[in-house]
Amino acid sequence: MTGARTTRERTGERGIALLLVMWIFMVLGVLSLDFARYMRDDGQAAINFEEETIGYYVALAGMNRVIYEAQVARDQLLTTPVTNADAERRPGRDREDDDEDARVPADGQWHDGEFAGRRYSVRLTDEGGRIALNKADETLLTHVVRSLYQGFNATTGLDKRASDSIAEIVDAIQDWRDVDDVTHLHGAENEYYLGLKNPYPAKNGFFDSPEELLLVKGITPELFYGHDGVPGLRDIFTVYSRASTVNVRTAPPAVLQVILNVDAATVTDLLAEREAAGEGFLALVQAQATTIDPRLAALLVDQEPAIVTIDARADTKLDTNLSRVQVVADLSSEEAEGAKVIRWLDRAPWEGGLPGGDAS
Repeated sequence: MTGARTTRERTGERGIALLLVMWIFMVLGVLSLDFARYMRDDGQAAINFEEETIGYYVALAGMNRVIYEAQVARDQLLTTPVTNADAERRPGRDREDDDEDARVPADGQWHDGEFAGRRYSVRLTDEGGRIALNKADETLLTHVVRSLYQGFNATTGLDKRASDSIAEIVDAIQDWRDVDDVTHLHGAENEYYLGLKNPYPAKNGFFDSPEELLLVKGITPELFYGHDGVPGLRDIFTVYSRASTVNVRTAPPAVLQVILNVDAATVTDLLAEREAAGEGFLALVQAQATTIDPRLAALLVDQEPAIVTIDARADTKLDTNLSRVQVVADLSSEEAEGAKVIRWLDRAPWEGGLPGGDAS
């Protein structure tokens, strides 16, 4: 009996040992798989970091090339007499006889280039082609906001609620940028902003960036970013232009829509006419603006870009590794040798539309 019981105990011990060994191998297997996954993730992270770094410096090279070419072209324009032939193909316009090194025009469109065997895209936008937010008077602000509310349809009437909302936004913008604490009729000062759930003081100074508009009473994300095919305030206003004028030579479609209060199809036709009319485009737009308000026509000019925004992005193997940089530069500054950097972003701001759903 004793011998038989001992044999059964030994058999049971061997079974327990087998289970323990199996559990140990399972644990080791899980740890090995987890370790392999971490090693794979680390390897992929290293590859992504390499791609992002290369992309960043390729984009940076493209940006600096555009700045250099724009500065050289501007200097040549200021020092070289302009002939009638040159006037017909003024700087900044594409020419069929230009080689692949022709400078990027300030047309707000992406243009491809190559550096060190890598592709990049650059976009040059003239800040003078937008409306100066810090210099726009009440009449101009009202015209802009009303155009957005009407959806560029002058025949569409506005009810009292919409009219009150427009007055609220216009007055709030003026209160935000003026230096006093006197509230306009529909505006807002510290008393309103400090009473919010997340309080902050009124600026009582000029806007430093277009995104600051999102802090102003009455301005919704839809109004700032745009929605349903209607552009937003960010597409129309600038805080970088020194002048109160609008350069029609480089004005983006959204600005032309607002000034002339026309739909997108009409602006597309206008852009085609801009390419064909050249310097005569200014008189054409001024004539249309005069029928709306002669003060709008007085704001329009045709001149060489001075303060520009340059976006650059590099072509990498994965879209998730796309690097993009942005700079706002003054090409005409006398304070620096060459272009003067006003704003620099290593990661360019998001420029997509609003996500779906309730954006409030």
